[in-house]
Amino acid sequence: MNLHTKGFTLLELLVALAIAALLLGLVVPAYRTTVQRVRADTEINQLRQALAYARLEAINRRQRVGIRPAAKDAPWNGELMVYAGQDPGGNVLRVVPAISPGATLTLTSDDHSIDFNRLGGLAASDALHIVYGLDQQRRVISVCLNGRVIAAENCG
Repeated sequence: MNLHTKGFTLLELLVALAIAALLLGLVVPAYRTTVQRVRADTEINQLRQALAYARLEAINRRQRVGIRPAAKDAPWNGELMVYAGQDPGGNVLRVVPAISPGATLTLTSDDHSIDFNRLGGLAASDALHIVYGLDQQRRVISVCLNGRVIAAENCG
């Protein structure tokens, strides 16, 4: 009779499971934070691209182009639309998808739209800031008076 059996003892199996549980406990929270960071970066970049597109269209068309929530009086975290001219519902150039559920998008002003004049400058009388938040992730976009869109708290 062979006394040497192949396999794991119960103690070895429990140690391996304890190590696996410990590693999972460390990896899962870090993975969630990474996913939130990537989601925040992706959504803020989509917004920056939409703002840059609106500014370039204003210059190319030599007319006012703006971006605003697609539905009237809707919050900024919903679907957004880029439009040309004075009438927001008239000539829609592009639609920006809504941001993730749980994320917030707020403007520092009470404006219902962000408009660029025919020279690509901001039609408002003051620079504005857009604040994005998702759990611990926070991003700020500033739209300067000259129309420049930057990922910073101020235009200076």
